Amino acid sequence: MSNDQYGLAQMRQHMKENWQDAVTPAGDLVTFTARLRDLFFTNDRPAIAAHELTTAEFDVLVTLRKMPPPYELTPTALRKSSLITSGGLTKVLHLLEDKQLVERTIDRTDRRIKRVKLTQAGVQKAEQSLTAVLAMDAELLNQVISKQDLENLNALLFKLLVGVEAQVQRS
Repeated sequence: MSNDQYGLAQMRQHMKENWQDAVTPAGDLVTFTARLRDLFFTNDRPAIAAHELTTAEFDVLVTLRKMPPPYELTPTALRKSSLITSGGLTKVLHLLEDKQLVERTIDRTDRRIKRVKLTQAGVQKAEQSLTAVLAMDAELLNQVISKQDLENLNALLFKLLVGVEAQVQRS
């Protein structure tokens, strides 16, 4: 058992022993999903680094690549669609421009707005790096969960996410 697994198991045991009221299904779900996110980031980092990207750069490239051609967004829309703060995004965009993976263009309808657009090299880098990350994720998941269980889990998590998003947007 790795130190990370032991840490989570130990934390849960301490909660059960010392603060039973804090052990709830909702709390477990939040803890488990946050921990899984961290573990996937850790697992994926080598694949991202092999493509000479940081995780933030990878996030921006993949977010832009998800858009229809010409793969562009305003910085505000990009920030809302990614996991990066506005200050962090500015720095990442400069780094990606230096690598010639994105370019900033003037909006055709409002010249005050600069759009962020993937270059052809950026499209290729996004596709290659995401392919590597997805392969690493699949390899990891195939070792710990069956395909059927993964499909069932995905369906449940999707249902949960849609419901939670709707509730949060109402408040």
